Amino acid sequence: MPTKTRLNVNIDSALKEETSKMLEKLGMDFTTAITVYFNQIVRKRKIPFEISDVRYYSVEEVAGSQWRDGLEKVVDEWE
Repeated sequence: MPTKTRLNVNIDSALKEETSKMLEKLGMDFTTAITVYFNQIVRKRKIPFEISDVRYYSVEEVAGSQWRDGLEKVVDEWE
């Protein structure tokens, strides 16, 4: 059986709470989630997702908060 070690991290409390809720839905705890993450780093020999400084904009930021208004009137030409 592998030797276990303790890992202490400082993280934003709101992020921790949001993450806790999501992990609960997935049936996971923090230890399992972090173990899965670390295993992926070791297997892939990299961070298992892209890290970028590219900012992605939401539809609301690009088209405005009223972008849905009138969508029900749009005719689908494929029908």
